[in-house]
Amino acid sequence: MTPVLRVDDDVWEWLKSQAQPLEDTPNSVLRRVAGIDPPLEPASRGGAASSARNTPGSAGRERPGTPKPPSVSAPAAKPAKRVTGEWLNRAFNLEARHSLYHKDGTFYERLVNFPGVLCDPKGFVRYEDEEQFVQDAQLNIGEKVNIPRSLSAHPRYTRFPRLSKE
Repeated sequence: MTPVLRVDDDVWEWLKSQAQPLEDTPNSVLRRVAGIDPPLEPASRGGAASSARNTPGSAGRERPGTPKPPSVSAPAAKPAKRVTGEWLNRAFNLEARHSLYHKDGTFYERLVNFPGVLCDPKGFVRYEDEEQFVQDAQLNIGEKVNIPRSLSAHPRYTRFPRLSKE
């Protein structure tokens, strides 16, 4: 069982300020801040301020030590801002009507269109229909979808193919 950690309101607000909405969990923020995981690319934080930093000609204005985008073995065209389920769906021709991505492979929104895929940085699990998704014993489905052991531990997990750089 995972330990429960209680934090006060100030710490909670700080954690939220460090998180990328709909992608980070408190655990992933703490892992990044503690140096266990690499930091997020500033452009992936979203919002007008971050997209202004990444406009053409703004390279000299970025903070020193800006990390590189998430590494995903992919076709020659890298994503402009960040890895998303939709980008992976197109890049690897997964032919899904709904595709979701989480960098830790543990926390997702619910799939609503099928076929659908849940993706992490190295692979995916495909669901042909809603029944297959809802009845998957590997998922804890509530308002959100939690995968306690991570997507990569799923028996139907498929790794993305390694594509040669052209």
